[in-house]
Amino acid sequence: MSVMNKMRIHCLLFLVCLLGVVSPAVAGIPGAQAAILKGDFTRAFKEFKKEAEKGNPLAMAPVAVMLHFGQGTKQDLKQAFAWYLKAAKKGYEAGMANVGIMYYKGAGTPQNDVKAYAWLDLASRARGGREHNAKARVAGFLSAKQLKQAQQLALSLRKQFHIK
Repeated sequence: MSVMNKMRIHCLLFLVCLLGVVSPAVAGIPGAQAAILKGDFTRAFKEFKKEAEKGNPLAMAPVAVMLHFGQGTKQDLKQAFAWYLKAAKKGYEAGMANVGIMYYKGAGTPQNDVKAYAWLDLASRARGGREHNAKARVAGFLSAKQLKQAQQLALSLRKQFHIK
């Protein structure tokens, strides 16, 4: 097993543990957690996806991660982006950050620094500044006009999500 695959497994295990602490009673997720601990990522993906399709943002995040890295399913950056966006729209802060990063990289969606800045701003404000450096890096690539557009979009997103 490559070092990168080991890192992915550790990230998934951390996510699963976090989900267990945050919401152990969410139907469908405990089965996915058990599958990951057994190394059955295909089953885990199916369990998470079943729950995510019911609208659970705590299941949407691992679906996005597994699609992003091709763990338990075929890698599909477009679908990963779609699931990060669904989670973000449900208020899941890590989803907001990943939407911004994927816009910045053009991974699974057309590259767009204006949208990247806006989503990273939203995530940064929602998560106590954790994405501030990424947002500042993106701002460095924007023209004055683009920065103004990005700030207006960020303000609109903050209003939509009730984030100051």
